[in-house]
Amino acid sequence: MYPRKQHKTDRERFLDAFQKQVGTTPEIYLRRKLSGGMQPGELKRLYDLLAVEIAKKAHCTPIRFDEVVGGETPVRTAERHRQRAAENLVPECPRCGAQMVLRTGQSGVRRGQKFWGCSNYPACRYTRNMDDGNKR
Repeated sequence: MYPRKQHKTDRERFLDAFQKQVGTTPEIYLRRKLSGGMQPGELKRLYDLLAVEIAKKAHCTPIRFDEVVGGETPVRTAERHRQRAAENLVPECPRCGAQMVLRTGQSGVRRGQKFWGCSNYPACRYTRNMDDGNKR
């Protein structure tokens, strides 16, 4: 006979439902919002509302903001992401004026190398090497 299928834990069900709804894990979602400049108190409130809504649909227990962040306070996390962003000056695209995004080449000549690509891709396909200088 075939072995019995193992049932998912409550946490696994929530993480799967969150991934389907938001498209990423709770940790990455919170990191993106904090680095985008959202205030930690407001983010905690909005995340907890979202987690409860997702958990109701998935019939499981939500993972709260404090459980995701763990021992690190959200203010320190947000500050760390701001410092990391300030270390690299983000250049502007000379063609369309949008900010450029740091990317890693997946294939071709730039495979495995970091480079700047326009954030308006695919409308603007301008790229430049990472070591060409970080002038604005």
